[in-house]
Amino acid sequence: MFTVYSPITSNRFLYAVKLVLSQVCGVHYRIVHHKSEIEEGDNVINYSGTRIEGSFQVHPYGLLSEKYYQQFDVNFDYGGAEKLKLFLTEFDHLGYDIFSASFFLASRMEEYWEFTPDEHGRYSSTNSILNKLGVLHLPLINIWSKVFLEKLNKHFNLALRSTMQFKIINTIDVDNAWAYKNKGLVRSVGGMGKALIKGNVSEAKARVEALVLDQEDPYDTYSYIERFAATQNVESIYFFLLGDRGEFDKNVSHKHSGLIQLIKKIAENNQVGIHPSYQSYENAEQQAKELLRLEKITGSSVTKARKHFLRISLPETYRIYQKIGIKEDYTMGYADQAGFRAGICTPYSFFDLLEDKETSLIVHPFAYMDGTLNQYMKLSVEDAVAKVRQLKQLVRAVEGEFIGVWHNETLNNKGIWKGWTKVFEAGLSIE
Repeated sequence: MFTVYSPITSNRFLYAVKLVLSQVCGVHYRIVHHKSEIEEGDNVINYSGTRIEGSFQVHPYGLLSEKYYQQFDVNFDYGGAEKLKLFLTEFDHLGYDIFSASFFLASRMEEYWEFTPDEHGRYSSTNSILNKLGVLHLPLINIWSKVFLEKLNKHFNLALRSTMQFKIINTIDVDNAWAYKNKGLVRSVGGMGKALIKGNVSEAKARVEALVLDQEDPYDTYSYIERFAATQNVESIYFFLLGDRGEFDKNVSHKHSGLIQLIKKIAENNQVGIHPSYQSYENAEQQAKELLRLEKITGSSVTKARKHFLRISLPETYRIYQKIGIKEDYTMGYADQAGFRAGICTPYSFFDLLEDKETSLIVHPFAYMDGTLNQYMKLSVEDAVAKVRQLKQLVRAVEGEFIGVWHNETLNNKGIWKGWTKVFEAGLSIE
């Protein structure tokens, strides 16, 4: 429906146009680099500094003509339907370069800059320009693209609509399949001893009930998760931690028959992905080993992943994924704040800035994580429900993909997680 004209031929430009028009707006376009290729009657998006009569002009800021990624100041302006504009321009129809702005956020260029990592080596929201500007909760690329399409429709007297559809996906990280069961004699006795020494009678009682009286384990919330997701007709993806035991990897052994049976049962009706361990951070060999463990259990290839503790380092993490056969990532979000790390709520292909090319890896951004709301942001159940509903409404308004990160253990409705099933259900409910 659109002819995009620009003398720019860079990989950055081609990627940015695809991101905005195809992956977010879902409309058809073709790109031409010479004015002679423009045909009579074309609806021309003019991405250049020269005028073309009847075209819709977006003035290039310059970012897509270069290969640099070093730190620089980004100009901005609040207001209007776009909420916030980045990479301001003049003498065009938008007042900012939507393609450069979208490329900057989606490529995660700022994560290539020097920053102070958190205690787990992660890029935290405190470094993010969107957080500093107070708009982390907005899927800006989607908002920009929706307004852009509306302006194009008005300019060319069209009535095009995005072909994207709002979708909710339930994702569960299984860091520790059970609280007490299937831990082995040594770990079970040790756990009981620690509980008694600390005077934690309720935990000791719960252990006895689970191990001796064979009552339900507190972390065994899988039936509840499946039942509720089914009532909302929402698909689920479970990410299993199968790394070697360590300080931050407390999972049941991948060799345990109980865990093997659990994974096989869940895989019958749900998608499963690998949850690369804390220790595997930038270790391709270890991640490949853990992936193979899951594939042997399921008997099929596994192409989805989310890193344990959300430990990603760009572009290294995504390069390793491609090397070992992972095609889709679900780690794009922050541990310390809810919102949209890449300013987008639509699946999109990752662009490797160092290699200056679009990759085949598809990134699925998530909007919030259970621990973020409870342990980082310190929200009450009621405030967390309100936050989740707000984020979901924002995603629904731009026909995006709404993903929350939950753990089987946080849905036990006990201790600090008492009442948090209300938050989980608010995220999955079609309301």
